[in-house]
Amino acid sequence: MSIRNLKKLDEDKWITQTQAARLRKVTPAAIASLLCRGRLRSKVVKGRKMVFREDVVTFKAARGRPSQIVMQAAIASVSRNEWITQKEAAQLRGVTVHAIKGAIGKGRIRTLKRNGVVFVRKEDVLNYRPRIDFHPASGPQSALPPGAKPEEWITVAEAARIRGVNQGTITTHATSKRIRSIKTGDTRLVYREDILNFKRNPGPGRPKKK
Repeated sequence: MSIRNLKKLDEDKWITQTQAARLRKVTPAAIASLLCRGRLRSKVVKGRKMVFREDVVTFKAARGRPSQIVMQAAIASVSRNEWITQKEAAQLRGVTVHAIKGAIGKGRIRTLKRNGVVFVRKEDVLNYRPRIDFHPASGPQSALPPGAKPEEWITVAEAARIRGVNQGTITTHATSKRIRSIKTGDTRLVYREDILNFKRNPGPGRPKKK
């Protein structure tokens, strides 16, 4: 087989998210959700995220959480110094499991699957730093407060993933100054520590009895 035919064969293994949605008869949003949860393999080709066709064809929706016996067997089969569960990763970084799954979907954290249980590379979790997509002409460094570190400020989208809410909620708290924020170009950045420590105001009702 020629090199050209081999290349074509490899390309046929990867399809767009739209093609994957048509193949499964679901919405593109459903495919994007599976990618974020690390349920489908993906790679970026010419700036476009492609999906592994075989994963789409053979995909079976999970039915609830794995049993305790299955979980214990899966944990026993991996090196605990190298691999941890997604829940453990979330606790380690002080974020939600959804945020960890989002990092997995971006290919920022490596995964290992055992008995249907997805483990994540502990080293990747510890070293993970959210990327800040600054506006190219905004001069982000000059917009940061004096002495501030770039890694302390995250985008509204990243903050929403950490808190498990929509971006509008984060923006509302930022504009009401309940969360420290700055704007650089068209991008609003929020202070990461404020997101992690944020507590909603208690709702109306009778005060708790002492």
